[in-house]
Amino acid sequence: MGWERKPGPIQPMEPVLSDRVIQGADRLYQVKWDGVRVLAHVEKGQVRLWNRRRRERTETYPELVAALGDTAAKEALMDGEVIALHPGTGKPDFFRVLKRDLSRRIGPGLMERIPVFYVVFDLIFLDGKWLLDHPLEKRLEQLARILPGSERIHFCDSYEDGMALWERTGKEGMEGIVIKERKGRYHIGRKHPTWLKVKHFRQLEAVVVGVTLRQGRVNSLLLAREEDGGLAYIGRASSGLDQERIEALTRALPLIRRESPPPSLAPVPPSAVWVEPLIKAQIRYLEWTPDGTLRSPSILSVGVKNSTPGTG
Repeated sequence: MGWERKPGPIQPMEPVLSDRVIQGADRLYQVKWDGVRVLAHVEKGQVRLWNRRRRERTETYPELVAALGDTAAKEALMDGEVIALHPGTGKPDFFRVLKRDLSRRIGPGLMERIPVFYVVFDLIFLDGKWLLDHPLEKRLEQLARILPGSERIHFCDSYEDGMALWERTGKEGMEGIVIKERKGRYHIGRKHPTWLKVKHFRQLEAVVVGVTLRQGRVNSLLLAREEDGGLAYIGRASSGLDQERIEALTRALPLIRRESPPPSLAPVPPSAVWVEPLIKAQIRYLEWTPDGTLRSPSILSVGVKNSTPGTG
């Protein structure tokens, strides 16, 4: 593939979603990290970062910029995922890294409160040459040689046994795995089947902050997550609302309805019937979107968060 432009903010290659783990000696297997996609360009010690939408993130992650300055190359363009770990579980927490990614003011307090790490899984350009046509295995070999020895920067490990990695990531509550062809090329700006992602469904407990109605009956729930003393909107869900739940929520609505959204809710979605944050919902979902909402949410159960007349 011919590519003449200088390295800069490009749209990265994306994996295609698969519903099964494909085994084969011609493939390798990596953990799918639950974070924010970031491209890193290093040139003579100067570092710039961009997200998947080609928006600058250099000032967002100063500790990563400092660490990447020691990359052992005159010039390199790397692809990877910025992650933040949950302080309780030690697992990647997309909600935490998104809060960091969207923050406009990055000071020592935020950097200490939400430390981040860069897991690097591809090398696209090195010392004057695009590596797009080079086999993935060769790109990874070169990447391993140039990465700086910093606790902030991690080389993404590859595994031979896809099913074993799939089972392990499921038990550990990880997002899933990525399957890559060893000899695959890097396809800028494209979803390409030389990369496949297989994802575990996950669960969380959400707070119901509003509903939408159809012909006077509840037909979807607006959900939020309790975070740092406030409520962060994470999307709406209707799948799993059976007739029994619809009728119970519709009956309870006059008792819990409010005129405005809960004061701590952010961001505030449009077009909702607001309710007191007294109802909890157990939600099954596939993944987080880049905007911090749930993809493919399904309601598993609905219950009372705090007692209120008529809802217990």
